[in-house]
Order: sequence, then structure tokens, then C-alpha cells
Amino acid sequence: MKMVTYNIIRKIHLYASLSIVALLIMYVVSSYFMIHYEFFETYQWDEQEMEFSMDSSSMNGESFQMFLANNRISGKLTKDKELPNGAWTREYARAGVEHTLKYDPDQEKLTITTNRAQLPGFVVGLHRIRGYEGPLQYIIYAMLLDVVGVSLILFAVTGAVLWLKLLKYDWVAWVIFGAGFLYVGVVLGYLLLV
Repeated sequence: MKMVTYNIIRKIHLYASLSIVALLIMYVVSSYFMIHYEFFETYQWDEQEMEFSMDSSSMNGESFQMFLANNRISGKLTKDKELPNGAWTREYARAGVEHTLKYDPDQEKLTITTNRAQLPGFVVGLHRIRGYEGPLQYIIYAMLLDVVGVSLILFAVTGAVLWLKLLKYDWVAWVIFGAGFLYVGVVLGYLLLV
């Protein structure tokens, strides 16, 4: 392998690692909050409920969007269920906050239930955001996750090339390299069987 190619592979390896560090730290911390959820009270949320008198004509269009903004209801629309009588339920979620809106047309009443998490719940919420639907910031976040995925692949491939280049005559290096593949294979096999 020529020195120019070797240096290019080293730079790809370095830049790929830099792009994944922040999100990997977030995933490690959020996983720890999930594993030790009782200690950190990860899933204990504070609930608040509000009721509003609203007629069905104000439930659509710009006035309803302004109402949502004024009451700080934002996030990704995760559930939208409408019944034949005009009643509906909508759920909006973002990291650490969930809003459930229930409208009863007979009583002309809108009930908003807001659940808020503490810091561990917020970090776990970041961990669970996925998909390209929702407002712009969710699409950008999904794109960042894709960049991290590609960076992880580049990091692994370039790391393997660098490892083999530096230690091609060292049998201990080959044992460690093979043990890594064996470990990943065993974990994947176990997860496929369970």
C-alpha cells in the first residue's frame, strides 16, 4: 500500500470517528439510563391536564396552529385518530415531552394532557427519535443519524485496513482481529435465535 493511500485511509478513519463521537456518547448515556431506569427514575413523568372550551370550527386551520403554538404543543404527530361523531385524539411527542389532545364535539371540550420527563427521560427520548417525518429539526436529526451510520461503517472498514497494514506479520494481532469477528458473530447469532 502506497503512503498516499495509507494517509488518505488514516484521514477517513479520523474524520469518521470525529463525526460519531457526540452521538455515540449520547447513545451510551441514554442506554445507561434505560438499563438503570429505577435508580434514575427514567420513566417517571410529571403529568399536567388542561381543559378548553372550543367549538369544532376552531379545530382546523391557522387558528388551531396558533392555539398549539400558544400552549407550547410541538413535536412529531405520532397518533391521529378520528371517530365518526367528530371526536378525535392526537398525540404529539418530542424528546422528554408528550402531549395528548382529546376533543369531544358534544361538549365542545378539548382536553390536553402533557407528560414531562426529567433529564434521564429527555436523553432517552433523544435515543428513540427516528424516521424522516415531522418538522424540519426531526428530518435534520434523521439525516445526522444516517451520516453517523455511514461514518461507523467507514470507521470500521478503514480501521481494519490500518490494523492489517501495521500488524500484518504479528500473529497476536490476527488472533485479536479474529476474536472481534467471532464476538460479533456470536452476539448476532444469539440475537437472531432469541
